[in-house]
Amino acid sequence: MLKLAHSVHLWALILSIFLLFFFVIFLIRRKRFLALAGKQRLIQKLVNTSNVGRKYLKFALMILAFISLVIAWANPLLGTKFENVTREGIDVIFALDVSKSMNAQDIVPSRMLKAKQIVSKVIEEMSNDRIGLIVFAGNAYLQMPITVDYSGAKMYLKTVDTDMVPRQGTAISEAIQLAIDSYDDNSEGYQSLVILSDGENHDGDAENLAKEAQELGIVIHTIGVGTSQAAKIPLDDRGNFKMDNSGNVVTTQLNEEMLKNLADIGGGKYLNAASTEIYDDILVVLNGQEGRMIDEKVYTSFKNQFPIFLLIGFIGLCLEFILSERKSTYLSW
Repeated sequence: MLKLAHSVHLWALILSIFLLFFFVIFLIRRKRFLALAGKQRLIQKLVNTSNVGRKYLKFALMILAFISLVIAWANPLLGTKFENVTREGIDVIFALDVSKSMNAQDIVPSRMLKAKQIVSKVIEEMSNDRIGLIVFAGNAYLQMPITVDYSGAKMYLKTVDTDMVPRQGTAISEAIQLAIDSYDDNSEGYQSLVILSDGENHDGDAENLAKEAQELGIVIHTIGVGTSQAAKIPLDDRGNFKMDNSGNVVTTQLNEEMLKNLADIGGGKYLNAASTEIYDDILVVLNGQEGRMIDEKVYTSFKNQFPIFLLIGFIGLCLEFILSERKSTYLSW
C-alpha cells in the first residue's frame, strides 16, 4: 500500500506548469529577437555554438528534479508488513459539519478546527474500533470508508475544511442516511455515529432518520460545537464577515436543543465541545458500547520512500548543472 504523509505538498507541482510556460515564452521571444537582429544566415553562424537539443534536455532534467523533490517533500510511505489483525470493537463513523457557520470563532480556535481536534484526539486513543469519516453541509459525502487505518484517517481529516462542499446548509439527515448505507451487515448492533455540528439551519428530516438508524442498531451521539452566544461568520483572514442581502452581518449560534433531541432519539449521548472533559467523555461513551470481534488484513508497518525521490532530484540537478549547452568541439592536427 502506498500513501503520502503530507499529500497537501503536492500542490507545489503546479509550479512545474509555470516553469514550462515561461520556458516556452523564452524560446518564442528568443526566436523573434534573432529574427529582428539581422540576416538569418549570419545570426545562425553567431549562435551556432549552442546545442538546442541540450537546452531542452537541461530543462527536462530541471523539471524532473523539481517534481522528484516535491514528491520527496510529500513523503511517500510504502506498506511493508501485511498482517491479519483480530480485535474487539465497534464501527464508528464521525460526521463533521463543514458548513460556513463552522468558521465562527466563538469557540477557540474555531468551530471547524475544534471539531477536527476532537476527532483527531479520539482517533489517537482508539485501538480496536473501525472508523469512517463523513463530511456534510448542504450535501453529505463519504470522505473515508470504514477502516482500521488510523493514520490514513488522520490524513483524510487534515484535508477537511469549510470549502470542500459547495452547497451550503446542514444536511444532518443526509449524513445519517449515508452512514446507514456505509455500515456493513456484519456489524449490525455494533455501530456508532458521532455527529459534530453547530446544528444550525438543519433539515427537518434528521429526527426521522435518527429513529430509523436507532431501529437498525446504530447509536447516534452528537457533539455541539459552538456557544449559545451570537457569533459572526468570518469569510477570510482580513476581517470580512458574512453579510445578508441587506448588508447586515450574519450571526450564528449553537442549536443545542436540536442536537440533544437527536441524541435522545438515536439512543446516544449529547456532549458539548467546550467541555474540558470532552475527550474523556467521548471515549467513555464509545468504550461503553459492546463490541464485536473484527478480523481484518491491514498494513502494520510503513517505510519512508522520500530518500529515493530526494536522490533522483539531486542527481537531476547535478546533471543539469554539469551539462553544457555549447556544442562539443574537437582539436585536429
